[in-house]
Amino acid sequence: MLTVASMLEPLGRASARFGLSRATAVIAVGCALMIGCDDTEESASTPSGNLARALEELGGGGEGTIGISWVDPQLVRELGGDAALMAEALGPNAGSVVDAAARLQARFGLDPLAASRMVSIGGSYSFGLRLEGVDGRRLASRLLAEGGRRRGSGDYARIEIGEYGVVPDALRDVGVRGLGAFDALGPRLAAMAMSDRALASLLGESERLLDEALYRAAVRCLGGVAAARVVPDKLLVSTELGGELVAVGIEAEREVLCTAGGTPERAAEVANAFRTGLDPGSHDPITDEPIDRSVAAVEVEANEYEGIQTVRAELTLQPAEARGYVFGALERASVVGWINGAPSTFQRTSRHDSRDASAGHPPLLRERLTSSAVESLVSSP
Repeated sequence: MLTVASMLEPLGRASARFGLSRATAVIAVGCALMIGCDDTEESASTPSGNLARALEELGGGGEGTIGISWVDPQLVRELGGDAALMAEALGPNAGSVVDAAARLQARFGLDPLAASRMVSIGGSYSFGLRLEGVDGRRLASRLLAEGGRRRGSGDYARIEIGEYGVVPDALRDVGVRGLGAFDALGPRLAAMAMSDRALASLLGESERLLDEALYRAAVRCLGGVAAARVVPDKLLVSTELGGELVAVGIEAEREVLCTAGGTPERAAEVANAFRTGLDPGSHDPITDEPIDRSVAAVEVEANEYEGIQTVRAELTLQPAEARGYVFGALERASVVGWINGAPSTFQRTSRHDSRDASAGHPPLLRERLTSSAVESLVSSP
């Protein structure tokens, strides 16, 4: 017999996987039991969860034009992850702040690893990083002593200490890259950015990113992850992939790869490409390594949220594979080959050359930073 209790039983699993609140799921059950509910109500609901809450506090940059990275340090540690995994999830520039954690703590009493939440914005690299729950006051004093200009008043010091992209001496000396020309520092907040516009986005001073259906769909697709990175597809290798956003994340037992946007036909193509490219018998389109060396199994499904097409691939890793496989795949551009169903991401590059390049500096980042898309990245923040 179907009862309310039996329908409520799977709510915990559903809310964790798709980023739905329990209340939202209860409404869905109520709709199933009563006449008058429309099945579009649930799909239009704002997603919940840690990632959704982080995006609620960020400003947007126009539909699908800005990337975000997010890390919950406590959840990452519970999954066995470390500072290196957090830095990889945040991406270039923001990751350097995590790498410099010990030096930042020693000099300024600012410990990035003590943050309750890490959020960065950008594209192929970070335009800004926001650390919550850390004390940025000593760093603020140092930046002001070095000639920084304080603007406004309030709970945190908003400081400008250079032109776009300039890294202050205090931060450059400890190993921070790209960030710090524009900052907001207080007793429970440290935000460092390369431009005033990027800082404004970090502080939520423009329209909320989560007000955009495309980002809500990406959050839903990722589900209950502990760390995630979302990048506009055209910023991956300076070409559009038939969608709008590419997202990766790690959850308790699996890692997740998502696309959001595009047509239903394109979503079907991507789903088939994921099944083929991530099949244990396939090879990585950049390194040429067998997929089954890292991935034990993959499950793929396509969905639609608020009219946005999504494709989600759940990867079960081999026991010996370190967590964060999907972040590495995004950075080296393997995900581009998987999305396009291509045996090689860069057709003009030999497999031998691809392996050599990926063993050092990621070829994806080098290609992006020498492409014509750099102007759009520079002007975005």
